[in-house]
Amino acid sequence: MDDLSREEIIKELNRRNREKKEAREKQIRKMKQLIMIVAVLLVAVIGTIVVLAKKASNKTEKIKSKTENVTDAELVSTEETTSAAPKIEMIDDASASDAVSDDFEIRMNFVGDCCMATDLQDASEGTLLWYEQNYPTSYFFDGVRSVFEADDFTVANCENVFSDSDVPPRDKGDEIAYWFKAPTRFAKVFSDNSIEAVTINNNHTEDYGEEDFEDTKKALDAAGVDWGFRDKIIYYEKGGYKIGVVCVSYYDYDEAERILPWLEIAKENSDFQIIFFHGGTEHVFEVEEWKVDACHLMIDNGADLVLGSHPHVIQRREKYNGADIVYSLGNFCFGGNTAPEPNRTIIYGYTLKLHKNGDKVELVNREENIIPCYVYTGEYNNWQPAIIEDEDIKQEVIDYMNGELTEI
Repeated sequence: MDDLSREEIIKELNRRNREKKEAREKQIRKMKQLIMIVAVLLVAVIGTIVVLAKKASNKTEKIKSKTENVTDAELVSTEETTSAAPKIEMIDDASASDAVSDDFEIRMNFVGDCCMATDLQDASEGTLLWYEQNYPTSYFFDGVRSVFEADDFTVANCENVFSDSDVPPRDKGDEIAYWFKAPTRFAKVFSDNSIEAVTINNNHTEDYGEEDFEDTKKALDAAGVDWGFRDKIIYYEKGGYKIGVVCVSYYDYDEAERILPWLEIAKENSDFQIIFFHGGTEHVFEVEEWKVDACHLMIDNGADLVLGSHPHVIQRREKYNGADIVYSLGNFCFGGNTAPEPNRTIIYGYTLKLHKNGDKVELVNREENIIPCYVYTGEYNNWQPAIIEDEDIKQEVIDYMNGELTEI
């Protein structure tokens, strides 16, 4: 440095000072950048901590709330369950759900021959079809409708065709015969009067052949009336308990044996099976021996109740192996005769007392209720059955149904 002039020395010192200054400023800038990065990271970390802390606080509040709910509600339920436990243990092999029980009943009514038509569609004044054209459907069962409305379901024997076709009546040979047919619109006479179902298995629903028989089914369907015929079984279910009504005809013991497969179908699909059959000799009060055997056969094969129609007179009832039989329900609203005799019939009421225990329904008891009725009131048939009010006549019908009288 001795060789340098003073001015060069000062210039060199200034240069070195600038370099040092620039180096310090550069270091300061790096420090500031580092501090900035650290500050940003710190803010991010603090923000994350705040968010997590808030979530944790919310979760704590929820847990606290849930704990309070459990304390106020669920713990009470637990106390009740704990206190009820000894009661549940007293029921043999029963679960908690089985401990929930209920009693209910199914109320049914059955009536006999309802011929809602006339022979060869006669609509002259005073006939049933004349009444159909001039009176509302409510007229025909006005005297008994309140009974039907009070039950769960009513079943009748529909003994006529419903069709608007021009199909001629089928040939029945030289014997005395009748052909009963009414317009399809008249099928609602049943549903309008709280008769929910009918059997169409008899000797008149095919009076006009297969085409009109199909029309009859369609008319009943359109009117909201269920119908039974052989393996087309009427089913009714309430409270998990199912009833099957098998609608058949048998006119001798061998024919009765042939309908047993339809009873088996009902047994597979219901809890209580009813046979509603058409058969026997017309206008006979005494029950034929073969018919007694045939009805016993139904019960021996699992039927719980057997009801008959066709004789046009009521026939006695019987208890057989714990099941009930009515051999004939007789005429009810019958358009085929202006003065059917005897002018006595019944509404056969049947009530099932049931007990529901969990998923199981048990039949506790069954009760009959025979309501004696007139087929018509007045001098001639007015196509309007009515309940008998006279106590002596009512008792006479009951005595007859119990086999204490041979005719009525």
